[in-house]
Amino acid sequence: MIKKALITAKVHPYIHHRLHELGYSVDIKPEIEQIDLLPIIQDYEILIITTYTKVDKLLIDNATKLKIVGRVGSGMENVDITYCQHKNIRCFNSPEGNGNAVGEHSLAMLLCLINNIIPANAELQQGLFLREENRGVELDGNTVGIIGYGHTGSAFAKKLRGFDVEVLVYDRYKKATDNFVKNVTLETLQQQSNIVSFHVPYTTDTHYYCNATFISKCLKKPIVINTSRGAILNTIDVILALKQDKISGLCIDVFEDEPLQKNKIHHYELYQKLISFRQVIATPHIAGWTVESKHKLAKILMDKIEHAIFL
Repeated sequence: MIKKALITAKVHPYIHHRLHELGYSVDIKPEIEQIDLLPIIQDYEILIITTYTKVDKLLIDNATKLKIVGRVGSGMENVDITYCQHKNIRCFNSPEGNGNAVGEHSLAMLLCLINNIIPANAELQQGLFLREENRGVELDGNTVGIIGYGHTGSAFAKKLRGFDVEVLVYDRYKKATDNFVKNVTLETLQQQSNIVSFHVPYTTDTHYYCNATFISKCLKKPIVINTSRGAILNTIDVILALKQDKISGLCIDVFEDEPLQKNKIHHYELYQKLISFRQVIATPHIAGWTVESKHKLAKILMDKIEHAIFL
C-alpha cells in the first residue's frame, strides 16, 4: 500500500523531496481550507503544516491513518497535542530553525525605530531633508528585558552583545545560563527595562501578556518588541498606551489578525490606527522568514520525522 503525506503550506521543496526519499507519495495543497481538508485527511500518514492549518479534535478523529504531524516553525497552538498523543500521533516542530532570523529582525526593528530610519527615508523620498527632527538615540546604555529565553529570546540576546547594554531575562520555566545576561524576576524586569522584548509561545497563560496592567508596572516607559505571537499583546491596550505615552515605541511583527484585513478579532481600521503612530515599526510576520531559515526549518523538521519513522 502506498504511504501518503500531505503538505498544507508553501514550504521549502526540501520537505517534498525528503518525503519522497522516505517512500511517501506527497500531495501539496497550500492553504487548503479546513472544510476541504476534513474529507481527505483519512488518506494520509504524515501531515506537514505551518500556522494556519488547525489540527483539532475533529480533524484528528477523521485522520484514521495519521501517524505524524510536522509543524514547520515553532508555535504549536494550532495543534491539539494532548489529543494527538491520545491517538498515538507524534507531533514535531522546528523552533531551532529561525531563532537567528528572529533575533536579527528584532534588533533591526529596534535600531530603525530609535534612529528614525523609516520616517527619515520616507521624508527624503518626498524631498524633505530634516535632520534635527530625526535626531535619534543610541542603544548603548539601555537596559533590555527579554521575556522568554528559548531559541528566539536567546538569539536576540546574542545579537545585543555588540552593544553596551544590560540584558535582563525572565523565563518562567528555566534559568538562562549565558554569562552576558542576568536572570531576574518579572517585577524587576518591568521596573528596570527601557526595552521589553517578548519571545514566548502562545498559550492560555500568555494570552494578552502585555496588557494595560503589565504596562502600568513598567516604570521606564519602555519600547515594546513583539516577534512571538499576535495575541501576546492586547492591541487596544497597546494603542492606548501609545496615546498616553506609557510606552515609548513599538516594534511589532505579529498581530491578532493575520492578515490584518481578516476582521476576525478586530476591524482593520484598528490596526491602521496602531501602525500610524510615528513611534511604531510594523512588519507582516516576517521576522523568521529569511531564505536561510526556510531551509533550516525544513531540514530540522525532516530530521526529526525521519528519526521517528525509523525508531
